[in-house]
Amino acid sequence: MIDFSDVRFAKKALEFFLEISKIPRGSGNTGPIADHLEGFAYKRGVYCKRDANNSVIIKKPASLGFESHDPVILQGHTDIVAEKTKDATIDMEKEGLNVYRDGDFLRAKDTTLGADNGVALAYMLAILDDKDISHPEIEAVFTSDEETGLTGAEGLDTSELRGRRMINLDSDEEGAFVVGCAGGLRITVTLRSARTVSVPRGYRLTVAGLLGGHSGTDINLCRANAVKLAARILGAEKNILLTSLVGGNKDNAIPREAVAEFSADDIEKAQAEADKIIEEYKDTVEKPIISFEEIELDMPSFDKKTSRDILDLICEIPFGVIKMSGDIEGLVETSINLGIMKTLSSGFEVHYSLRSSKESEKASLAERVHTLALKYGAEFADGDAYPGWAYKKDSELRQTMVEVYKKMTGKEPRVFAIHAGLECGILMDKIEGLDCISMGPDNFAYHTTEEHLSISSFDRVYAYLLEVLKNL
Repeated sequence: MIDFSDVRFAKKALEFFLEISKIPRGSGNTGPIADHLEGFAYKRGVYCKRDANNSVIIKKPASLGFESHDPVILQGHTDIVAEKTKDATIDMEKEGLNVYRDGDFLRAKDTTLGADNGVALAYMLAILDDKDISHPEIEAVFTSDEETGLTGAEGLDTSELRGRRMINLDSDEEGAFVVGCAGGLRITVTLRSARTVSVPRGYRLTVAGLLGGHSGTDINLCRANAVKLAARILGAEKNILLTSLVGGNKDNAIPREAVAEFSADDIEKAQAEADKIIEEYKDTVEKPIISFEEIELDMPSFDKKTSRDILDLICEIPFGVIKMSGDIEGLVETSINLGIMKTLSSGFEVHYSLRSSKESEKASLAERVHTLALKYGAEFADGDAYPGWAYKKDSELRQTMVEVYKKMTGKEPRVFAIHAGLECGILMDKIEGLDCISMGPDNFAYHTTEEHLSISSFDRVYAYLLEVLKNL
C-alpha cells in the first residue's frame, strides 16, 4: 500500500483512486467499473441507476442544514485511454494498473495512469462515502466511453437529475476553470484494394521517439505525427509497393510511432527524406528515431497505384491546427488529427478526429476530408459527433467558485475555454438551464505512458471542492 500519511484532506480519495486502478476500464471495457460503482452504492443503501452503456448515477441526500439547497451534479467519466509501452506485458483488458508513488507524483508502470478521469471517480466516491462533510444533495454522474466519442454522455437519460449546477471533474490544471470547449467529429477513411503483388524481400521503416499527446490540448504544440512522417518518407520513393502501414492506437491521441513494410527498387530517396526530417527536428524537444531494415515479406503487397494513393491521401489530408480563435487569445479554434492508421487484408483504414469551436468550420473541414477521400477513390464514414460548449456570460456557479478560490488561496483563478472535448456541451443540450464548470488537479502527460498526477495538488483541489460544496 502506498503511504499517504503526508496527505491532509484527500487521503480517502487517494485510497479510492488506488482501488479503482485495480479495475480494467479502458474505453469499451467499462462493465467492470460499472459493476464496482453499483456495488459501492448497494453497500451504502443509496440511489443508483445504471444504463445499457454502463453509465451510472448515484445520489446522496443533502447533509443536515442543506436540505433546502438546490442539488449539485458532480460528473466525470469512467473510461481511460489504455496506452502502454511497446515492451509492456500487461493485458489492459484484464489487468489493473501498477500504480506507484514517485515523490509528489503518482505514476503507473509502463501504462497510462488513468488519472484522466480517475480523479473524478476518486473525488466523487470519497464525497459519497463521507458522512461528516457539508453539502447539498449530490447527484454523481459517472459516464462511460468519453474518450471514444463521449457516447456515454450522449446516451445518458438525464430525466431523473434535478440539479441545474454541474461541476465536471475532467480538467487537469489546478486553479484553472474551464468554461467552454470545442465540438468534435470522427471520420474513418477506407481505401479498398486487393493484394496482388508478391515480392519475397523488402524493408521495414520504423518511426519512433516522438512525444505524442492529446489531440485537443496538445495540438497547438505542433508535435510530429509518426504516421504523417512515415507517409512523407515513403512518398519520396516513386516506385514503391506497400505491404503494411500502421500507427497510433486512439483517434484522439497523436501517434508516437509508425511502422511500414514495403518493397522498392532502392530506398535512397526515402533515406534522404528521413535525414531531412531528423535535421528539421534537431533544435526541437522531439527527436525522431527513424530506421530501415531489410526483411522477408510474408504476405503479398498492394499494387503501385494503391500504394501511391494511400501515401498521397495521408500527406494531403491536413494535420494539426487549421485556425486559431479570433475571440480568445491562444485558443485553437479548428484542428484535425490523424490518430489511427490500420492495414486491412483488403486495403487501408485511417481514423481522423476533427475539432472546432464553430459548427460551420467543423462541417467545412469534414467536407474537405470527404472530398480528398473521394479524390483517391476512398470511402468515408462520419462517426461520433458532439456539440461544443458555449461560454455562458452570466454564471452563478462560476462566480461562487471563483470567490471561494480567491478566499482560500488569495489568487485569481484562470478562467478559459479549451480545444479539447468535454461532456458539458452534451449534458447542457440535455438539461435545460444547466450551468457548468470544469476543474481538476495538476495531471501531466495524460493519454501517454508518461502520465503523472501531483499528489499535493490532488489534496488541495479536493479540499477546495469540499469548500465549494459548503457554499452552494
